[in-house]
Amino acid sequence: MTLRILDNTDNSTTLWEKMTRARENAIRTFQTDLMMELTNYKEPTRKRFTGDIGGKSFTRTISGSTYYGVRMYSDIRGGKFILRGVSLILNSTEAVNLLIYDEYDLLYTIPLTSEAGRPHRTDIADIEFNLDRNYYFLISPVGLPYSNKLTCGCGGYKWCFCIDDPCYRISRDRWTEWAMVAGVYGDDLTAREDWPTVREASGMILHGNFTCNIFDALCTDDSDFVNNELDAAMAWAILYKTGEFLTNYIMDTGEVSRYNLLGTEALNENRMYYNKRYAVLMDWIAQNMDDERNDCLKCKSPMGLRRRTQLI
Repeated sequence: MTLRILDNTDNSTTLWEKMTRARENAIRTFQTDLMMELTNYKEPTRKRFTGDIGGKSFTRTISGSTYYGVRMYSDIRGGKFILRGVSLILNSTEAVNLLIYDEYDLLYTIPLTSEAGRPHRTDIADIEFNLDRNYYFLISPVGLPYSNKLTCGCGGYKWCFCIDDPCYRISRDRWTEWAMVAGVYGDDLTAREDWPTVREASGMILHGNFTCNIFDALCTDDSDFVNNELDAAMAWAILYKTGEFLTNYIMDTGEVSRYNLLGTEALNENRMYYNKRYAVLMDWIAQNMDDERNDCLKCKSPMGLRRRTQLI
């Protein structure tokens, strides 16, 4: 494939524009194809969750602190939490700001409203959180929050929150497979890490979903495309797919020249070669994907059998 052929096929785009478009399309195709290939050898470690963290039932109010809310912790590699809304359960009707912190900084300030004596939901623009740290969702209301349960406590599940020994467990609430969540309260924001953690949600319900993105671990600052076989295979697969797309652009051009007429046979051989090498690499990558790169996938059970896990 000579540069003279590439640069004489379509005057509407430059050679570099053709190559850039081919590479971008190759990356997107690689991601889609890899997901399909992985289903032959892997299965999700945990089910996706969409719903509520925190219940709507409550019995009493909580008093004695300035700030109330919930603390979320997870270290699931590749995991994400997308917050879509927040409900407050206060004994007052008021406007209040939701303060979202991590271990170090105030990340977001979001205006919410409450309706006395009942859950009141405020929908927000989606906010995505990587599951790799603590997050604090806090309010400082004029009124008092009600004490609503975080989990149903049914099916033998026991609530837990321990940073030193994280406990992600199967339960009927299902979000418990993804993160630990506790109710918190306190007065000094700088000491929020030391606030008590309790099984009640402090008058707050988080609406959102948990999901896992395997591609977050495929290309990182730690990738080694020279010495690591899997990283190198991914790079070569994308290169071959880029070559296939670029060959297609040349052969599908409506502009006729002596270069694309004379080079058609060679170009078609190139395209078939790129496609075959890409297919071989994709199968190899799917078989050899390192489970330690993320917590999204696990090897399929032999013979398609699944191990039944009891609720604990």
